[in-house]
Amino acid sequence: MEHNVFFHRARGYRDLVMLFAGEEKCAPSHSYGPHIREYYILHFCRRGKGVLENKDGVHRVSAGELFVIRPGEVTTYRADEREPWEYVWLAFHGEAAEAFAGERSVFAYPAEAFGRFLELVAHKEEAAEPYMAFVYELIYALFGSGAEKPETGDRLRDVRRYIRYNYMNELSVGELAARFGFDRSHLYRLFQKSYGIGVKEYLTRVRLEKAREFLSLGHSVQSTAYMVGYADEFNFSRAFKKHFGIPPSHVGRDAE
Repeated sequence: MEHNVFFHRARGYRDLVMLFAGEEKCAPSHSYGPHIREYYILHFCRRGKGVLENKDGVHRVSAGELFVIRPGEVTTYRADEREPWEYVWLAFHGEAAEAFAGERSVFAYPAEAFGRFLELVAHKEEAAEPYMAFVYELIYALFGSGAEKPETGDRLRDVRRYIRYNYMNELSVGELAARFGFDRSHLYRLFQKSYGIGVKEYLTRVRLEKAREFLSLGHSVQSTAYMVGYADEFNFSRAFKKHFGIPPSHVGRDAE
């Protein structure tokens, strides 16, 4: 059995606070509980299957599904005796976490959507923000699609908010336009008119401002570039110097 937990700094956030994340490859019939948590935990089953028991009954969970542990609930979960599950988990709390407070305990979710999360866990990433972005995206995917279509101004704010929470991922104007119901060129014009800056420029500004924050906390230039969505350290350094007038190596304690 493999059991790794990674703790994350989560300062200054109230509506969604990351606590820890991890992964486990369970032995056959391995069981945990009954137990009561004071926070939410999401478990995503990567392989195999198992059973979750809570106040609503017994829930069978298979690969490609996630199950929710809610604060204050007595829960027990157990790996299958023949095909024991392998899962990753993420623990958090906050006002936004209440989206998972409903009666439903098990959700189907595309395995590929967990790719970024798995990558973060594999790299033992300790910054909370990338995990926060993942949870916001998950909340939107699971609970946002049935909502009444908002007004244009609300959708523009949603675009801006989405960028702030997903700046570390690959984003394009076309993708954002499709996600929030805009024509690509129309989104560009409306965003520029409303905020005085283009969508791509806003994304770059968010990334670089977060980069300065990470650097000031002592993260290296290389890890900071990765955390804010730059695959190439040289391009990141060039963009950072253009925006702030100094190279990223001059910020924080890990000067390189």
